[in-house]
Amino acid sequence: MEIYSLSFFLLVSVGLILYYTVFSRCQWICLLGLSLLFFTASGWKGLVFLLLTALTIWLGGLQLAKLEADSAARRKAPDITKDEKKAIKAQAVRHKKCLVAAVLTANFLVLGYFKYWSYFAELLSGAFSATAPSSLGLVMPLGISFYTFQAVGYLIDCYRGRHPAEKNYVRFLLFISFFPQLVQGPINRYGELEPQFMARHTWDWERTKRALFLFAFGAMKKYAISNLTSPTIAAILDVEDASGLTGAMALLAILLYSLQQYADFSGGIDMVLGVAQLYDIQMMPNFRQPYFSTSLGDFWRRWHISLGAWMRDYLFYPFALTKPMQRFGKWAAKHGGKHLGRVLPAAVANLLVFAVVGIWHGPEIHYLVWGLYNGAVIALSDLLEPAFKKLNAALHIPTESRAWHLFRILRTFVIVNIGWYFDRNGFMRGLFCLQKTFTDFRFDSLAAN
Repeated sequence: MEIYSLSFFLLVSVGLILYYTVFSRCQWICLLGLSLLFFTASGWKGLVFLLLTALTIWLGGLQLAKLEADSAARRKAPDITKDEKKAIKAQAVRHKKCLVAAVLTANFLVLGYFKYWSYFAELLSGAFSATAPSSLGLVMPLGISFYTFQAVGYLIDCYRGRHPAEKNYVRFLLFISFFPQLVQGPINRYGELEPQFMARHTWDWERTKRALFLFAFGAMKKYAISNLTSPTIAAILDVEDASGLTGAMALLAILLYSLQQYADFSGGIDMVLGVAQLYDIQMMPNFRQPYFSTSLGDFWRRWHISLGAWMRDYLFYPFALTKPMQRFGKWAAKHGGKHLGRVLPAAVANLLVFAVVGIWHGPEIHYLVWGLYNGAVIALSDLLEPAFKKLNAALHIPTESRAWHLFRILRTFVIVNIGWYFDRNGFMRGLFCLQKTFTDFRFDSLAAN
């Protein structure tokens, strides 16, 4: 079911009437019904995997709560020594870690199968001149990347004690199946959505107007900008014989792609945020003027915000704060100074995070290259920060001036667009287009075409 289809319009319209009238005292049930209907209409076979993800994560959260409660009860027993309390707590932590690892592994294996199995099976088929292993004829469930990451975040938060485990499976199912977020995110947090789902909402005309305007604005970006620029980009970059491609044409295509990417993703997010707001549900924002960023790190705090926040909270910090990385930081500080000791572990963590971000977008090598490119630029900018400050001081650059601020925005825009060469094209085609841009620009080719 497409978000711009008549069936989606009918689903939302009828759902709003039921939500504010018939189900006014149990509105979350109406939302769950609409979400499951939307998901089923988009591919009913995938419903099994949605329910399975919800079930395993939900049971994992309950088991974490049980392990913690049993551990607390044992530590409160009379005549127990301090060392025994520590041992009981350590045992509970080990059991919880094993539980979380098992549940996450199972769910990531399912996600990996749908996103990457066909690609690697095809590679194996070509490498060994054999038929590719069967994919069982399964179609990727709608929004599996988003609802898997969202569910995983919930379980990790349960492990960290940030919120209690949800005892009602049906309510938890609503959290990961809420239909606006299935289209293209954002990756929401349980602590932000659950209170809204359980609250009672009343219809408000002013809120409805804002939501409809947001939806229309997003549709304009997605369909009047993104869809119109895509054919031009394809006509330039997707030709079989690229020998006649000039640097000017390649640059034009990448600049259009930069516009198309923003219009497509931010437009889609605006549309789903608008739909959610019709039901008085506020989801996490995902874009905040990313092309006005002053650094690549700032760009990733503005672009796909929910994915960046997920990577920060559930991958970057857990990895950077591990004992091996802490020891690495101390070693770096001892041999390279305090700055290196502080920044180097974060640089390694950034490379890991952006490698995962690249793979999250797709299994092809150019996505990994694109991710590592972003991670390497951010890591190097952090590592070389003292040198940059000294250079600015030596050149007497007014770093607080508007001109410098504008320069940083333009510099970041260039860095981002270099990355788009690899995101849009294959690895070798991306290198070819980038080389053409710097060695065979030929500005007059734009007029000829």
